[in-house]
Amino acid sequence: MFTRLSLLALAMISVAGVANAKTIYEPPVQEPPIVDTDMPPTHGPHQVAITDEYGFHYDRWGNRLNAAAYVIPPPHTPAGALVIQNGPGEQS
Repeated sequence: MFTRLSLLALAMISVAGVANAKTIYEPPVQEPPIVDTDMPPTHGPHQVAITDEYGFHYDRWGNRLNAAAYVIPPPHTPAGALVIQNGPGEQS
């Protein structure tokens, strides 16, 4: 008897919960595009924001700077250059 009463109470609570549930539809919010007005300067020296443990200087955008506080471009391999690749089982 107690089991039947418990199951009946559980069923009534479930039905009441489903009946009270509401579906809320919110249209997607059209946000304006993010425009970074605080971009790094395109020329001239940058202000040093941090110096790492090896003495390298960086600006606040993460660009590595030389001694005159100008951005050092990242290294790149020109097209057609000889590239040394690791063989099987070797790690870089």
